[in-house]
Amino acid sequence: MNLKCLLLTLFLFTAGETPAVAQAPTEFKDWKMNSDQMPRLSEIEPNTPYDLTFRLGHVIFAYEPDDWQRRGLKLKPVKLESLVRVGKAVIVSEPDEAFRALVDQQMGQKQTFQFHRAGLTDWMNVGSEWTVLWKMYPVLGGQLQEPEQIPILVDSQGTVIPHDRYLIDTVSLLLPKPELDPVINPRFQKTERPRIWPCAKLKLEATDIRPEKRLSPSEIEKRGRQAFDKMVERLHGIYKAESFQFRYVGLQTAKLPWSLKAEGQIEYLHVWAVNFQEVRTEKLKTPPELFTVWVKEDGTVADLRPIDERDRN
Repeated sequence: MNLKCLLLTLFLFTAGETPAVAQAPTEFKDWKMNSDQMPRLSEIEPNTPYDLTFRLGHVIFAYEPDDWQRRGLKLKPVKLESLVRVGKAVIVSEPDEAFRALVDQQMGQKQTFQFHRAGLTDWMNVGSEWTVLWKMYPVLGGQLQEPEQIPILVDSQGTVIPHDRYLIDTVSLLLPKPELDPVINPRFQKTERPRIWPCAKLKLEATDIRPEKRLSPSEIEKRGRQAFDKMVERLHGIYKAESFQFRYVGLQTAKLPWSLKAEGQIEYLHVWAVNFQEVRTEKLKTPPELFTVWVKEDGTVADLRPIDERDRN
């Protein structure tokens, strides 16, 4: 009898623990994104200089065009003799361990960097900086992946200007085939199914490493689902795409290498990944891709919007 009671107690304890284990958020590890199934980088982040903007996995690195205003530069370029020498600019711009760790994470393999070239940059003839380009190679060899060059800005005093960083995700959807217009010559009509991309973009800040408040997983999930439902509502209303249905998949945590502490240790930024998946009726060899709504620990939700290829000029 005692043995039965013991077994029953163990069973109830295990049964009580199972849901808690099942609901524990897992770590987000799927950092790779298919470039062929994405909108253009300029459509995701349209307000930054093309040659100073690049993407690694789910992270966009960019510089704001009005960055000189934010840093309080005077209304005239810095004189050349007052500018830090190019050799110093190259030395300070070399990617540090935190940046390398973030690159390795997003690329899915270890990378190495080699100095390529440096040149002066003017922001609308206001202030001057060095633009230092570093070429990126896989340590173990193999095919080079984009971007091959990483631009880093160094100001006139020899201080690295940090990139603005955006955490993104997107998924490709095909709208119904357009009906032929009898008035327009068939030779000039587009008959392919237009593509639309629901897109999430979350700007990351250094202050996100130590947020003033941290919400519970249930509150994070609630905010992510509410924001996603609003976007789907817009998708159905504006684009008449009622056929697209999604299901909530689950919650994950993500850890991004961010910066180096004074002791040389890497400091990490934590965010939440609220995941959804398109529901399809036909059987597929591979399931539809996940769409991630990124949410900060303080509850800030990514900006969600659909990008329509028919809006292109």
